Order: sequence, then structure tokens, then C-alpha cells
Amino acid sequence: MKKQLFIGLLAATMGLSSCSNWLDVEPKSIIEESELFSSETGFKEALAGVYIQMTNSSLYGRELSYGFLDILAQCYQQKGSNGNYPYQEEGYYEFPSTTTEGKTDAIWKNMYGTIANINNLLYWVDQRTDVFTHENYHDLIKGEALGLRGFLHFDLLRMFGPIYKENKDSYSIVYRSQFNRDTRSLLPATQVVDSIVRDLTEAEQLLTDADPLNFEMPASQNDALMMDSETFESYRQKRMNLYAVKATLARVHMYAGNKTEAAAYAKEVVESGYFSMVSDNSLDRVYSSEILFSIYVDKLGDQIDVAFTNTGGIYVAESQFLADHFSVSEDGANDIRYRQGVAFTSDAYGYYSQKYNQDGSISYSIQNTIPLIRLSEMYYILAECEEDMETSASYLSTVRMNRGLESVNYATEEAKEAALDKEWRKEFYAEGQLFYYYKRLGKETFLHCPVSHMTENNYRFSIPDDEVLFGNVPEDENE
Repeated sequence: MKKQLFIGLLAATMGLSSCSNWLDVEPKSIIEESELFSSETGFKEALAGVYIQMTNSSLYGRELSYGFLDILAQCYQQKGSNGNYPYQEEGYYEFPSTTTEGKTDAIWKNMYGTIANINNLLYWVDQRTDVFTHENYHDLIKGEALGLRGFLHFDLLRMFGPIYKENKDSYSIVYRSQFNRDTRSLLPATQVVDSIVRDLTEAEQLLTDADPLNFEMPASQNDALMMDSETFESYRQKRMNLYAVKATLARVHMYAGNKTEAAAYAKEVVESGYFSMVSDNSLDRVYSSEILFSIYVDKLGDQIDVAFTNTGGIYVAESQFLADHFSVSEDGANDIRYRQGVAFTSDAYGYYSQKYNQDGSISYSIQNTIPLIRLSEMYYILAECEEDMETSASYLSTVRMNRGLESVNYATEEAKEAALDKEWRKEFYAEGQLFYYYKRLGKETFLHCPVSHMTENNYRFSIPDDEVLFGNVPEDENE
């Protein structure tokens, strides 16, 4: 029951056991699938299964949030027994290499495994429209699934695709829109972007009328049980909701260099009135009222108790490394994202983020949450897209002042980029977004990066040699 209340995916009396076999990557028989999709409940379970797959440790449960991507972004400083710093070694920026290949292979395979189940759901959702008893649930489930398919393909493109602004016609990834094992050719990045936008735009259309937009966060389990709304319609910030789709569209258009479209979607989210900035993180370390989309990771506390230690490797060994990351010499130590005892704790071995230590949070529903999109990113997109420097700085200052810092001013594009660099570093610590930012801009190097001249090869993950899930990618397209 506790898990169901948190993620709001299933009716309160529903378990997940009946969908566990369906979650296998191997396609099941039509008879078994038709049984699962013979009721509205079955579709809810199948959708819940997709979200659960996303919490895999090789995906957003670790590597694509606080793990591998933030190691690449130089958020952490592990100290080896011989005094070296493993994360600052160039092997982390070689694809493939013995350092990176296991991680990137697991990401590729598990992302496409999740997409396969989305595609199966999308096939059946239009085959069995007769089983839906609630007038909005067909469009709600289909809209979420399409949004998730676009979201997952976009992150695959950001990892395995080119630096788009420099090489957008490069063959990148496979866009899978059907549930089968047929070999598909890699597509140019431009075509992948078009497919992502198409899925997200259809999701936006479906969710505009179907999404209940219930972002209520009950303070206690008892309050959760007393909520008026049906559980399946609650906790929309933990699902691919309408504004998560709009925010993802803002991300995609920003990636593709479509600044007008990116700013328009970001402004829709900012001006929606559903989300607000956080200025005190002492009891709200994930900035819950800013969350546009997140995942629920069962027993996250146990997981971080292992990971965020010197032996777990998610930490910073030396205070100056952390102070540089948070620009303490320029902005001081009052930034709530850096503040010791709240944002970070320390021991004799180093410094540890407290973002996912959610004990004592202001809301019961915050616990076990990993944010995937937050409101502050929309402000950063607006600041980057805005040509008027005063207006641009005002967007950036909105975030800074809510983090305990003074407003910022700049007069040139170079100064604006430098200010944005600092804020991206500080804002998305342990959330997996900073490396994407560096890659989108094609940064030749960045703070603490061991490579003095980063090229596309240093940013672009290698596609697995053996396509276990869907057959081999033709060799000439994987070179």
C-alpha cells in the first residue's frame, strides 16, 4: 500500500504481481498479452511496469541520475588507495573502453527493453479501446506512454548521438515505434529529433484534456489515504504528465537549436501556476514543489546509504574540489545547494550530498524520489534563449535568489554563458543533467575535466557490438 500511495500508479487495492511476467524483455504470446490487456486494470499495471523498469540501477535509479552521468560531469572526486583520483582519469572519456563499456552497454539494452514494453502497450491501447471504463483513461495512458517513448529516446540520443550542433546528420540511434525484434537501421540525429517531437506532440494533445494535473503532496500516509482524488489520478509529478511533456519538448528544441520553440514551452511551464521555486531545502532536499517529473525508487534510502560513502564512490574527497564546483570564492557559502549540514555532510574521508537523504521531509510523498525534470531548468532555458541581457539575467536571478544568492547581471553572450555554466553545475548536482549540458554546447573542456580538448568521441557513448535485444546493428552504420 505504501508504495502504491507514493507512485500513484495503481488503484489502492491493486498489486503488481499480475504484471511481473509481462515485464520480461522477451515478447510473450498473443494470448498472454490479450489477457493482460483485457481490462483497464491491466493497462494500469502495464504502465506501472514501465515506470518500475525506469528505476533499474543502470537507468534512472542510479547511472542516469546521480551515478555514471555525474561522474562524467566531474561532480565527484573519489580518492584511490594509492592517492590517485580514478574519476579524473581519461579512460572515463573513451568510448568504448574497459572503464565505460559495461555501463553504456547496460544503458542501451535496458533503455530499449523499457521502450519495447511501451511499444507493446501502445499497440494494445488502440486495439482494446472497449475495455476503458473511465472516459479519460485511454488518452491518459496513451499520452503517458507516448511521452515516455519520446523521453527515453531523447536521452538515448543525448548519450549515443553526436554533438548535434556540429554533426546533426550523423547516424545516431534506432527509433523503435513497434514491438518486435526486427533489425532497424540507425537514423540521422535530425530524423530522431523529428520522431521524438512527433511522439511528444501527440502526447501533449492527448494529455491536454485527459491529465487531471493533480500535484498534491500529502504530508503523511494518513493524509494520503484521505485524498479525494482516485489514486491513479494522483501524484502526477511522479508520472509523465502534461507539463513534463512540455518541459521535455523544451529540452528537445533546446538541443536542436530551436530557441523560439524551446522558450515558448519553457514559459508555458513557468507560467502554469502548478509549480513554485524552493528557497528552503532543510526539509525538502529534492525541491519537491519544483518537480515536473520524477521516479519513485523503492528503498532509495538503503541504496544511498551504500552509494554516498567513500567506499560507494559517490562523494568528494577534498573540500576545495567541492568549493570550486559551487563557486564559493565568488558566491560565498550561503548557497542552499552547498550549505554544510543540509546539502552536504562530511566525515574524515570527504563530503557527501544529502539530496536523497529524505528522512524528515516536509511531505510523506517526497521520500524515495529522484527528480528527472525540475522547474529551475525551464528558467535556465529562458535565460539562454533570451537575447535581451537584462531579461535573461532576471530569469537566472530568480533561481539564484531562491537559493540564497544575490541577483546576477551580465552584458555579453560570453558573460551569460559563464553565469549559466556556474548555475548548471550547482543546480543539478547528483541529478544527471550536467554532462548533457556540456555536450549540447560542445564544451572543449570543463571544470575538473581531465581532457583538455574534448571532441565528439569523448562525449559519444559507443553502441554495443552485439544487439542482444533487437538483433545486430549493421556494421557499416556502427562505425
